Amino acid sequence: MLEQFLHDLTDPPHMVGHINYALLIISMMMRKMFWLRVFAIGSGSVEVIYRSVFVVDPVSVVWEALFVLVNIVQLIILWYDEHHHDFRDDERHFVDSMPRGVEKQALKRLLALAEPRRYESGEALIREGQPVDSVLYIADGVAEISNADRLIAVCRPGDYLGEMSFLTGAQASATVTAVSPIRVLAFEQRRLHQAIESDVSVRRAIEAGLNRNLVGKLVRANAEKLSDPPLRPAN
Repeated sequence: MLEQFLHDLTDPPHMVGHINYALLIISMMMRKMFWLRVFAIGSGSVEVIYRSVFVVDPVSVVWEALFVLVNIVQLIILWYDEHHHDFRDDERHFVDSMPRGVEKQALKRLLALAEPRRYESGEALIREGQPVDSVLYIADGVAEISNADRLIAVCRPGDYLGEMSFLTGAQASATVTAVSPIRVLAFEQRRLHQAIESDVSVRRAIEAGLNRNLVGKLVRANAEKLSDPPLRPAN
């Protein structure tokens, strides 16, 4: 059987058939729908050639051609959905802050959960020791994070607030106060948890955003430590 299989690989008619099955298997291994469609189209196209030239089977040719056509149409729809979205300014800021590779459709579903909010200067967005009902994404403005009246950090557009409470379920460990008029996108924790449990793409999208922001916060914190002048010993 192995010898026959290896022989078929060098025989043009059989080789075309093997290419078809190989492309079909590869398509099933793709995690992104775009590439699944691309390899499915390749597999169907090879099968059309095989059934038209080497094994004349008009019925199979028609069905394989329809298979290819359906996948081409679906590929066009995927491309359109990925590149044509009408986002508002705050939503566009959110989308642009995401790492490359995050699916636009997933971001669109994620943004459907967002509620735009505005806070005035001096207004508290989150209060220390109180439950946090939403994860906040800063689209515009600046906020200060303080604990026991001690300034901890300053957050700017692109930063998330309340993400630790979202991940741990704990109450707020610090107070967040608007330093200037500030606009945020608020993701209610309950709805966000439901979304990430039922939609893998949404879960990956919010994880990508939170991870990228966490890295950015750590980089800024380390830079601020290095820029602080060393304390001089008392005389």
